[in-house]
Amino acid sequence: MQTLNNEIAEKIISKKIEKKEAMRIFDSLSETDKLQLISQIKSLTGITDVVNGNGATSNRLKPLDQRDLEEHHRAFIQKLITEYENFVPKSKANVPKNHFHFVDQRRNFHLIKEIKQLHFQITYEKAEGAYVHDIDGNKYIDISGDMGVNIFGHKAPVIVDAVKAALDRGIPLAGYSETIHKATKLISELTGHDRVLFTQSGTEAVMVATRIARAATNRKKIALFEGAYHGLSDVVMAMRDMQGNSLAAGPGMLQEFADQIIVLKYGDEESLDIIEAHADEIAGVLVEPVQSRHIYNKPVEFLRELRSITIEKDIPLIFDEMITGFRVSPKGAQGIFNITPDISTYGKIPGGGLPTGLVAGSQKYMDLIDGGTWEFDDDSMPKSKRVGMGGTHSQNPLKVASAYATMKEIKRQLRENEDNTNYYSETSDCMYCKLNTRTMRMVEELNQYFIEHNLPITIDFFGSLFRFRYVDSYWGITEALMFILMRMNGVETNIQGNCFLTTAHTDEDIRNVIDAVKKSLQMLMEEGFFYIAPTEELEEEVFVETPIAVQQNKTTHKETSVSNSQIQQLKDLLVKDLKRFNQ
Repeated sequence: MQTLNNEIAEKIISKKIEKKEAMRIFDSLSETDKLQLISQIKSLTGITDVVNGNGATSNRLKPLDQRDLEEHHRAFIQKLITEYENFVPKSKANVPKNHFHFVDQRRNFHLIKEIKQLHFQITYEKAEGAYVHDIDGNKYIDISGDMGVNIFGHKAPVIVDAVKAALDRGIPLAGYSETIHKATKLISELTGHDRVLFTQSGTEAVMVATRIARAATNRKKIALFEGAYHGLSDVVMAMRDMQGNSLAAGPGMLQEFADQIIVLKYGDEESLDIIEAHADEIAGVLVEPVQSRHIYNKPVEFLRELRSITIEKDIPLIFDEMITGFRVSPKGAQGIFNITPDISTYGKIPGGGLPTGLVAGSQKYMDLIDGGTWEFDDDSMPKSKRVGMGGTHSQNPLKVASAYATMKEIKRQLRENEDNTNYYSETSDCMYCKLNTRTMRMVEELNQYFIEHNLPITIDFFGSLFRFRYVDSYWGITEALMFILMRMNGVETNIQGNCFLTTAHTDEDIRNVIDAVKKSLQMLMEEGFFYIAPTEELEEEVFVETPIAVQQNKTTHKETSVSNSQIQQLKDLLVKDLKRFNQ
């Protein structure tokens, strides 16, 4: 049903259906689907202005920027610094004590000078279930999800037992084990792909997938999309300039690599035209179907068109499902959208907490790694065309044991559900149904709180992945302080943005997360870190750039103004209905 809601939301915003027809569809939906559709529309547009209970439109607040701090804001920050140092003194002391020898690539991420004294990672002592504990004796509800690795909670017994058993057997890195045979067969069964390759990391999985594509097609270019993240390899790291050219993404990265990458706009019809026009030089199209940094952008119809074009032009389609794989359904986003790529790359969850990557795909492409299957008693031999692949720890028995235990637990919990096609069912005992639905309910309650308080925040979500988004700013001081306060209120998040629920989170945990968010924002509102934007600022705001917005930019200014006005009327009607249903 979520896929259908995605399509309806996109059609409403793009005016592909009339207001009357949209309302007819809306009225025919269940209450759950109505809430989800409204969430989709709000996520796609970034709109949080609503009609309040008196029928008047409220002005959305704006977050304070560090450039606008006044004395009372600075006084609050100084007080918070003192309280935070008293809250986690050992963790803070660990940083200057160890930062010379310890190189941390994440240390400077989102650093803001005005609150530099608050900018440090805490030191954990242990983790179990839905909780992490620090060396200062604090216990937190963890919604960081180990950056997407964790789906069963910390220290899941089935995984711990499997790794311990593998340790007891010893860890030879060469040769096979019975476990790797069972694991690859089970992964194939869950994903629907023919063959499976273990790699050492997600980055390596993407590197191998693109190498397979180039070997299969004898072409060089890899097409990918702006806003996606595909790991650290220079093979896929490039950015797009204003003229559409590909540029090396940073120091140490060579322009020669970027020249072999075509960076396109995700969801833009023009991108499909470019792929068709350059089909004879494109080795593969690499897609993060739900971009982990832009969860609100789910252009399902675009992906279907892309699948059709890549089949027609014989271009391998690669889905990067590092985060969504085994997170939203056993097949990941492709299972929700019902779109099958030629090759998929996975990581995070399949490792069960240990470092791993997977490349899975059709026999046609995966045979290029090992030459395909051959028999002992006939004249069959491996295919002569094979791509290079190595890695000492690719088949490390510890991570293979962890992966097999994780896959077995997923399959066990799926078997309890008769219908494994609707992963948002509120009546099913399926693991994904419960996890996805509980996430949706939590997000809806918090988004409604943001609306009622006119806060410029929304939470985008897909399955049990969710992300706080300040719709008219990017990581200003207000947002940074919110996450610090959430930690002090007992909730650990991920500074890189993505958050996750796991099967270990209870209803009480989720309620405490909701309360912590509200309490943190209430303090920031009271201290003046949100302010009412002047009317002229609100009039100048634009929607979050989506494929629809790109298409509308091709129209005249007059046409765009009329279109936006009509769309806003429909949004207001939908929000009014939400108010009515809540009441």
